[in-house]
Amino acid sequence: MQTSQRNQGEGAFILGMLLGGVVGAITAIWRSSRSGAETRQELRRQVSEALASVQRAILGERPVDALAEGKAIARQRRIELSLDK
Repeated sequence: MQTSQRNQGEGAFILGMLLGGVVGAITAIWRSSRSGAETRQELRRQVSEALASVQRAILGERPVDALAEGKAIARQRRIELSLDK
């Protein structure tokens, strides 16, 4: 296989993966049993966590910061689950 054909094949594969992910996400949101507001809140939370993860991967993170973030996440989860008032 020539290099240009291989690059086209790889590009098509990546495009297919991205389109599949978008279609899957739209389908999941559309069929969700949550209300629109709940779904938007969950999406914001997930995007925020993903961005923080990327930032940590790029910039690194001090252990003290990681511990503080873990505690904050645990506190938020307890509030969401009504375990801690």
